[in-house]
Amino acid sequence: MTRNIQKFIYFFWGMLLLPMGSALATDTIEICELKAAFIYNFTLFVTWPKNNNYLRMCVLGESTYFPQMKTYEGRSVNGATIRIERVTSADDARGCQVLLIGESEQDQINSITKKLKDSPVLTISESGNFSPDAVHILLTRHLDRMAFDINQTAAKASGLSFSFKMLKLARNVY
Repeated sequence: MTRNIQKFIYFFWGMLLLPMGSALATDTIEICELKAAFIYNFTLFVTWPKNNNYLRMCVLGESTYFPQMKTYEGRSVNGATIRIERVTSADDARGCQVLLIGESEQDQINSITKKLKDSPVLTISESGNFSPDAVHILLTRHLDRMAFDINQTAAKASGLSFSFKMLKLARNVY
């Protein structure tokens, strides 16, 4: 098992076991840091159909944890350097590898994911559903802990694949 995989497993199990209501996670900034860390770790275990020099992680709409996401800028994921950017539309997100759909865009999730359906853009949201046109990863709270669901069907249709280890850690896989 490689060192990155071990770190990923320890990180996620630690986060899944850490109650969100604990003293550590009661502060909004710490919750935002935790969400940003989850999103960064997702990128370590996703395979895109084309390797690029840069991994564009884009945010569409308002997100309370954009500043925490920026702390990952410049890090390397599978040989690609992370860039964190804001985009203003789903059309702008076509050049991204990861799209975090912010709180302000939750009403538009179906429209956004339909526009990106044939693009290899990993979509992540904190709200949504798992219909065929839905987000690929739903980051949520479950029993006062951070959890995530994976829409493997939609991801495969976009040309993305998830590590088996990541699939095992997901609360639900569709």
